[in-house]
Parts: sequence; C-alpha cells; structure tokens
Amino acid sequence: MTKLIQKRHFKCLFFKILIVFFVTFLSVAIMLPLVKLAALLGINIKENTGLNFKPSLGVVFFFFLFGFCSIAIVWLAQKYIHKKPLRQLGFSAKVRRDLFFGFLLGIFIIGIKNIIYGLNAETIEITRIAIPNNISPLTYIGYYAYFILGFILWNSFIEELSTRVYPIEKLKNYINPHIIFIIMGLIFTLGHFITREFNTHYFISLFGFSYVFSLLYFYSRSIWLVVGVHSGVNWVNFTFFGTNWKVGGVYNIKISNFPSWIYDYTGIFIYILILILLMFLNKKGFFKKYFTETIKIRE
Repeated sequence: MTKLIQKRHFKCLFFKILIVFFVTFLSVAIMLPLVKLAALLGINIKENTGLNFKPSLGVVFFFFLFGFCSIAIVWLAQKYIHKKPLRQLGFSAKVRRDLFFGFLLGIFIIGIKNIIYGLNAETIEITRIAIPNNISPLTYIGYYAYFILGFILWNSFIEELSTRVYPIEKLKNYINPHIIFIIMGLIFTLGHFITREFNTHYFISLFGFSYVFSLLYFYSRSIWLVVGVHSGVNWVNFTFFGTNWKVGGVYNIKISNFPSWIYDYTGIFIYILILILLMFLNKKGFFKKYFTETIKIRE
C-alpha cells in the first residue's frame, strides 16, 4: 500500500497535492478525537484554550499529546511517502539567531497593533496580576519555564511545522505560493476553532498572521524564524493581556472605548504593510544574503 502511494505521489501532481493537503488536515484534525477522549476522562479542553488556558496535569498532557501526534503525522509522511528527512523542513543551523530575531519581530507586530488601539482608546486599565503569597520563587520559575518552553515555543513549533512549513516545502515548486498560503491559512485558522466558538474578528486576525508567517517562511526558509515570530506574538498576548500568572501573565491590560472601525481594520492594515515590507526586503536580496545557509542545508 505504501509503495503504491509513493509511486502515485512521484508521478501524479494531483495525487501529490492531495497527499500534502490530507497530511496537513490530519495533523490538525487529530485534535478532534483527542478532545473527545479528554472529555471521557473528565477533562474539558474547550474551556482551557487561548488566554483561558489553565495548566492542569490533564490539560497539559493532552496539549503535549496533540503536539506529538501532529509532528508524528508529518514525520511519517516525510519518511515513508516523500522519502525525505524531517530536517529538510526548514531546520536551519542558526537556531538561536532566527528564534531571537523572529521573537522581536513578533513583539513588534502585535505591539504596533495594540499601541494603535491604545492611542485611540478612551480608557486603558492596567492591572498587576497577583501571585499568591504561598508560591515560592522556585515554583514560579517552574511555571514560567513551562510557559516559555512548553506553551509558547512548543505550541508555535507544532503549528508552524504542520500547517505552514510542510505544505509550503512540498508544493512550492508546483503551485503558486499564494494559493498555498490561502489554503493553509484557512486550515490553520479553522483549526483554532475546534476548541472554541467561531469569532469573525479572531478569524481575520489569525488568517492575517498566517499569511504573514507563510510569506516570511517562503522567503527565509527557516522554521525557527517563523516559530520565533509566532512565539513573540503569543508572549505579548499572554504576558500583558492574560489573567493567569501560571501561563506567563504579568499585567492585564484592558483597552476599551475606541472606534469599532479601528478594531476591525487596524490588523488588516498592519498585515498589508508587513507583507509589503517583506516583499521589499526580498527584492533587495535581504533573505538571500542572511539565510543562504538555510537554503544550502535543505537542497
């Protein structure tokens, strides 16, 4: 069966596209049976997502289980269908550099968005998130280490590998990249609503971020760069807009009473500017100059 799939995969473009889309979809949809399994064990994942995430043992277990399953699906496809090593999917040698600069870019993008909100708001409430007095420094460090390594980096790595890097690498030579960005952006965005109710503004925001991340990866071909950007965005949200110190919350900032059109269109405006900037940098040879090592590794 595997040999038949391999044969059709290498000879038929339609089948190649179908396989890649199926693998990507499966790497996200694997969450559905896990949510059901967790519910049978009395663990409600749907109420523990996003800023409402509570790091209980059961929720964390299923969070990591989903990650391992998602990565395993991509790894199996790489090994047995595409006949390529997993490291071919954007694993550059300059891990720390790419993560660092990506992290700063993510902070910049989400920071600009919230600064614009704040400049047009009538009220801004900033509340320090209290840490219980009986929590030792070591315990707090443990929770924060999990927040950074587990919830921020691990989560970003899972999503970037399965819904961005894998499909772009497999199809970039066969389909217009922007078509890939749109289709994978929809899978990436809709996947977030498996465990939460649909919200139009959140949908647009996620899709905009996804498109920026996709173009950034397409130019840089470094998974660590997009993982860094993704992590930077999430770090800002949880650090300054969350409510739980166990998942990185330090301040809770509430920006309110500003025009609805600013809320609706600021994100779109920023995404368009970032896309234009990325295309300009690519035209000037920025990515070719600073990411050539990544390209050599994978070709």
